Amino acid sequence: MDDGKLCISADSHVVESVEFFEPLADMFGEKAPRVVIEDPKIGPQLNLGDGRLGLRITGFFMQNVDFTKPEAQELLAKGYELARPGCYDVKERLLDQEIDGIDAEVIYPSVIFNVYQVEDRNVLNATFRLYNDWVADYCSKSPDRLFPLASLQLYDLDEAIAEMERSKLMGHVGASIPASAPPDKLYVDPWYDKFWAAAEEMQMPLNMHIFTGATADHGLPRNDPRSRANGPMAFAGVALTVADLIQSGVCERFPNLKFVVTEFETGWIGHVLKRLDWAYVRGGGERTMGLPKLPSEYWRSNFYCTFEDDPLGVRTRDFIDVNTMLWGSDYPHGDSIFPHSQQVLSEILDGCTPEEKWKMTVKNVVELYNLPFELTGPEQARINYVPTPEVKTWRNSLPLTEVTQSTPMI
Repeated sequence: MDDGKLCISADSHVVESVEFFEPLADMFGEKAPRVVIEDPKIGPQLNLGDGRLGLRITGFFMQNVDFTKPEAQELLAKGYELARPGCYDVKERLLDQEIDGIDAEVIYPSVIFNVYQVEDRNVLNATFRLYNDWVADYCSKSPDRLFPLASLQLYDLDEAIAEMERSKLMGHVGASIPASAPPDKLYVDPWYDKFWAAAEEMQMPLNMHIFTGATADHGLPRNDPRSRANGPMAFAGVALTVADLIQSGVCERFPNLKFVVTEFETGWIGHVLKRLDWAYVRGGGERTMGLPKLPSEYWRSNFYCTFEDDPLGVRTRDFIDVNTMLWGSDYPHGDSIFPHSQQVLSEILDGCTPEEKWKMTVKNVVELYNLPFELTGPEQARINYVPTPEVKTWRNSLPLTEVTQSTPMI
C-alpha cells in the first residue's frame, strides 16, 4: 500500500505452534508447558506443566466466525487446522495485511497467555526467553511492518530486567507483564520499583493483555465454576490493577513509564476514572491521598488502552482521552475483525474528527512504540469509507460483507 495512508494495529498476535514447546520438554520433562488434547470436542489446550489447562487454542484461529451459529462449536475440535497461512508464513501475513487495509502490527503472543500463572521461575524464564527469540525471528522477516513485544515474568526482577534489555536489543518495542499481580505481592508494593525504573529508562512500554494475570480470573475472587469472571468481567480485574498503579504512587514516581491495557475494550474506563477522581476528592485530595494530581491525570500521562470494535469507548473518548486510545484488529483470534477492519473502523469512528481517527489508528501507536513511520497529520489516516449497515459485524446481528482474498477463510 503506497498511497501515503496508514492504519496500524496495536493489538495483533502470533499463535505459538505445537513444535514451539518441544525444547521445553527436553529441559523440564513433565513440568514443561505443552499442547495437549484432553477433550476432542474442545480441541487443543496448553497444559501448564502441572495439569492445569489454558485457553482453547482453536479460539485463537477463529476470526470471521459467527459464534451464534451451531457450526461454530463444531469448529473447536479442529485446532491448528484452522490456522491461516499468515499465522506462520510472514509473506502470507503481509497479504492478509493488504486484505485488511493494515500497514503494520504490534505483535502479542497467544498460547502462552496462561504461562503467567506458572510459579516455577525456571520454567517461566525459559518459556518466555524461548518465545522472545521465536517471535523476534518471525518479525525480523518484515521489520518495518511487524513489531514484537517481549513477555516477562515479575517474580525475579533482576532476571526480568536483563531479559527486557536483551529483548530490546533484538527489536522488541515493549514488554508484556501480568495484567494482575500475585495476590501476595500486588503492584502497590515498592518492591517492583527497580523494574518500573528500568522500563522507564529503556523506554519500554509495559503491556497488560487480557488473560495474562498471574492468577486465574485476573485475580477476581470467583471460585464457582459457573462464574464467567475471566471473560466478560475481566476488565474488573485490570481496573483494580490500574487503580493500584495510580493510587500507590507508581505513576507519580515514574512519570514517563507507560502501561498499555490491552484487549479489555474501553467502554468501562471513563466510568472507572470518574469514580477514582471522586474518591480522591472526597478522600481529601493530596492532603490525605499523598498524590498531587487527580487519578485521571495519571491515566492521561501513563496509560494507553486498546479497542477493536467498542463503540461505547469511542463515545466516551472525552472521559478516556483520545490520546490514550489505540486500535487493534486482534488478528487472527476469534475476537478479530479481520478482514473487515476498515469497514468496522469507518462505522465506529463515524462521529470522530479526522484528527481523532488519525490519533487512534496511527499517531498514538507510532509515538508510544517509536515506530519507524513519519507522522504527517490527519490526512495520513487510511479510514475513508462511508459507513453502511452492510459492514456491521455479526456481533451487531448483521452479516459480514464479502471479501476477496488469496486464501480460504472459515
